[in-house]
Amino acid sequence: MPNDNAFALSDSPSMCEAAPPKHSAEGSGMKVAIKHPLLSGKVVLPTPPISELYRTIKRIVLLREPGCCFTAKSGVGKSYALTMVESQLRKEFPEMCVFRHVILNHQVPSIRAFFKHFLRTARHSERKGETSDLRERLINRLIDGGTESGLDLVVLLIDEAQEMALQDFKFLKDVGNELDKEGVQLVVIMMGQDPEFDGVIQKLRDGGHLDLVSRFTMRKRSFRGLSTVEDFTAVLAGIDSAVFPDRNGSAWPQFFIPRAWTAGFRMQAQAKALLDALISAAGSNSTKAGFPARQLFLAIRALLLDHAAKDSATLEIGPKAWADAVEYALIEDALAIAAAAEMKQQGKKVKVKR
Repeated sequence: MPNDNAFALSDSPSMCEAAPPKHSAEGSGMKVAIKHPLLSGKVVLPTPPISELYRTIKRIVLLREPGCCFTAKSGVGKSYALTMVESQLRKEFPEMCVFRHVILNHQVPSIRAFFKHFLRTARHSERKGETSDLRERLINRLIDGGTESGLDLVVLLIDEAQEMALQDFKFLKDVGNELDKEGVQLVVIMMGQDPEFDGVIQKLRDGGHLDLVSRFTMRKRSFRGLSTVEDFTAVLAGIDSAVFPDRNGSAWPQFFIPRAWTAGFRMQAQAKALLDALISAAGSNSTKAGFPARQLFLAIRALLLDHAAKDSATLEIGPKAWADAVEYALIEDALAIAAAAEMKQQGKKVKVKR
């Protein structure tokens, strides 16, 4: 099992070893380590699936399609992916009006609360007044954002789309119509959890709301999980190249294992070992669906934190170390939960067909 004393620091360097850099777990202490972006999760690293997602969404935006939806398993990193897409759109198209809206995981108590929630997304400070005032304020905010950009375009990225109700879709249609009157186009990108979001879409079809289906959910794509050695190589290479603190700090792995890093250790070279540990724990079929990013990054964090106490110029990370990290991250359990949810949803569909 992983080292019980994960917060322990390694022994003082010998005369033959250089002292750790100031910006390292040993040089700065674990009080600084807890702020490290690898542990805090505040920095989103690009991954091959996220890059693929961005290219697809950028094409949809450039073509000004009214809507597209993406589905993904629990834990794959849907929210992080949309955050990265929003950031990249703003970087590549600074003038573009982009909003990321998170659907609440509970029923909104009133239409008024519904509009107040959207106004918060639109970064409008005034959220008081009657329902009609809130609605008009929101519409005007979106129109202004689209026209002032010079693009006559508003991009709305919706997270947790599996929680959407009929009123959400109807509202989006109304917004699109209102914007269209002013010459502004609305592009809606939805990201929902699989298989629950499929159920939401099917409910729209069964209810005869084909106008909503054709506008927002007719084009449906999957956001895949990390599954190949190339995926893991890219992720670990990104960790190797990231720096903390910014610019004048240490590479992320160097912060935890400075002596091994100086001696040439790189996480990128661990890609196959990581994938082997994942397959050993979850089976070869697990690569078809992909591995949950949430648990994957937990395994990486656990491995580096556990080895901070073992750092040396001759540090070797063997198969057992990765097996322990994968076990700690509960990756097999996460995949089992996702599979159970899918089977449950399929069972419901079978009953409906009868």
